[in-house]
Amino acid sequence: MIDWLRGRGITISRLQALHPSIDRAVRSARRELYTRRFFREGPRKRGRAGGKTFVIFNHCYDLDVDALVTADTAHTLWVLDPFQLFTDLNFFFPPEQRDLNCVYGEGAMASSIERFKRAVAGPLARRLVRETGLHALITPADTFYYLRPLIEELRGLGVPTVVQDKEGTIAPSALMDEHARVMAERYPPIADAYYFWNANVRDFWRKIGAPEAKMQVLGQPRSDFFFHEARWPTKAQMGLSEGKKLVVFFTYDADTYLRTTEALPERPWKSLRDATHAALRELARERDDIEVVIKAHPQQVELAEVEAEFAADPMPNVRVTAGAGTASHLIVRADVIVGFQSTVMIEAMLTRKPVIYAGWGEAHDRNRAGLVPIHTSGGALLPTSRDELSRQLRDALDGKLAPTAAMMQARRAFTDRYFYGADGHVAERVLDAAASVR
Repeated sequence: MIDWLRGRGITISRLQALHPSIDRAVRSARRELYTRRFFREGPRKRGRAGGKTFVIFNHCYDLDVDALVTADTAHTLWVLDPFQLFTDLNFFFPPEQRDLNCVYGEGAMASSIERFKRAVAGPLARRLVRETGLHALITPADTFYYLRPLIEELRGLGVPTVVQDKEGTIAPSALMDEHARVMAERYPPIADAYYFWNANVRDFWRKIGAPEAKMQVLGQPRSDFFFHEARWPTKAQMGLSEGKKLVVFFTYDADTYLRTTEALPERPWKSLRDATHAALRELARERDDIEVVIKAHPQQVELAEVEAEFAADPMPNVRVTAGAGTASHLIVRADVIVGFQSTVMIEAMLTRKPVIYAGWGEAHDRNRAGLVPIHTSGGALLPTSRDELSRQLRDALDGKLAPTAAMMQARRAFTDRYFYGADGHVAERVLDAAASVR
């Protein structure tokens, strides 16, 4: 039947657009197909005697998942992809009930949750318990509106949830205080344990209402990668040229770290981002002995805009990439790392690479008190203009800006503030702590 329809130019997506009932049937079928595949393929890692079994909720969490799976433990790990599993959420939850738009479980949302539990979360929870024997669910957050029903259903079956929070670069500010207030009101903590990268994030969750006894600072699992060179892919494995120097820029949305939910129409970082992109294009045009990778955030809202910008001025040695699993791979193979307000900038300080913090100008000066203090860390180069950025890029590529001993010392002090106890064994400690949760 599908071949017959295709022969007449009728695609599944076209049928979905014709009627909501068709769209719902297709999305529901995709969810069911993924669920079958998940259980058929089994765990990502099979453990040993004495280990526990965990299901990891992989919401843009690939690098930490890789660290947890690679860790030397006896535990069995299953990895659940919510983007393939929850394909038909729009038929259960209207826009006003999603994310932080309302108080979870109140008003009309209560009936939506009940329907979702009957159709999806309840059967999935029972099957997870029956076929995996999981000890706990591990997730980067318990504030996803579609995950909370599954957490509640698992709790009813005696299975706890562990939040291994992946937002490690919260800068204390009035904006984040307001965000904590909204979360406390609309999505108060419901997990059984919370593990954080650092004390700043623990203090943020304290404001949301997480109980003190449930919180621990254990560090960042994915930082383990930087301590195990055997895990590093080659440039060739990443589709890059072994014989060329690599410049990596971690691009960003034009209102990153200044918004919580709604976009800021003034786009305060747009001119800064444009200047950085322009400097990198100029460098790539000048030197054919380098490659430039523009790495977008896995959840970058303006990805299409950035892709279109570089597609309008294409160069063979410049590419735009996205995804959640390549940032650390690019860092360890880069010759120069450029970025702004991003966790990867702190991760880059775990290496001996030149790290350039491309943040300057009036908007930066106006907002600097509420930013992650990468610019005051002593661990990064600080251009104050596009021209100075261009000079630093060239000098770094020519080996003139290798970090000094003093800079490396500053980096270690700074990374310790954000990645507690980074030593190559954080993932082991996280899993062993999760194994003790009842």
